[in-house]
Order: sequence, then C-alpha cells, then structure tokens
Amino acid sequence: MKKVLIVADMINDFVTGKLGNDRARQIIPNIAALVKKARKQGIPVIYLCDAHSPDDRELDIWGEHAMKGSFGSEIIPELKPEKNDIVIEKKWYSAFVDSQLPDILKRLGARTIIFTGISTDICIQNNVAPAYFSGYNTIVPPDCTASVVDEASYEFSLKYMKNIFGTEIITSDKVL
Repeated sequence: MKKVLIVADMINDFVTGKLGNDRARQIIPNIAALVKKARKQGIPVIYLCDAHSPDDRELDIWGEHAMKGSFGSEIIPELKPEKNDIVIEKKWYSAFVDSQLPDILKRLGARTIIFTGISTDICIQNNVAPAYFSGYNTIVPPDCTASVVDEASYEFSLKYMKNIFGTEIITSDKVL
C-alpha cells in the first residue's frame, strides 16, 4: 500500500499572514516531524499551495490572498521543500481540479494519501472527497491539521471525513 504525504497550504498567508492564526502555527512541529519521517522512509512528499490570479472565484469569498508569485503564496520556511519533494500550485480548494495532482498520484502508484495542513474544513476536506471518489484510502492526522475558521468547523470536518469518506483519523505518531 504505497503512501504519499500531502502538506496543504502551509504558506505564509495561511500561517502568519492575512488568514493566519495560532492554530496554524501550532501544527508546524508535528507536520515537520511527519515530513522528516516520510522522507526517511522514502514516502513522497507533495506540497499543495494556493496561487491565485486576480480573476479566481475564491477571492470573492476570502478577499485577495496567496496571489501567484507573492510572498503570501510561498511555503513557510519551517517546512521548506527539499529537492525530491513535489510542489503543486492550485487555484481551487481542491488540487484534484485543474492541477497535475491526479497524474502525479497515478505515476507514483499511490494507494493511501495522508493529508496535513490548512484548512481542515476547507482544503483538506475538499481534497479528501475527490481522493475518496478516485479510490484512494485517506488518512488525516488531527494534530497536523487546523482550521482557519474555528475549532467547531475543525471538529465537524474531522467527523465528516471519517463518517462519509472512511478517512482514518489518527495522530501523526501512529501514521508511519
């Protein structure tokens, strides 16, 4: 069962910038430890990064953020990708739409996708859904995700993914 680790939207605007919050900053050490463990085990690490253009529909909801090529759309220094990591820009909540993620997952022979990052109730949930519909097993370590909205949205989303998509919700120390 080939695993792939995805780090979603751990970018400046979502951690320390316009939409940043303490919850996002608190998960950095757990994600960093999981990334290190994955690399050591030869598990591919894929970073998903919001990279918007001025006409993206999401800006109507959230305002201008993570603009393509800006500091806000860059991965935070604590989780800087390494040479063999894959970085994918996305303009939607889900990288299964209008990005090379589906092709990359097929090429890697992925069977199980571990999702970490921001925001549990938005980008994580909207990537878990198409992953499930595409036949992948999904894992979400709750200590490696956080909501930009609030704790109630975070809790609801974890339950939703578990109950609706069969997502395994286990802490990062038990994932690999």
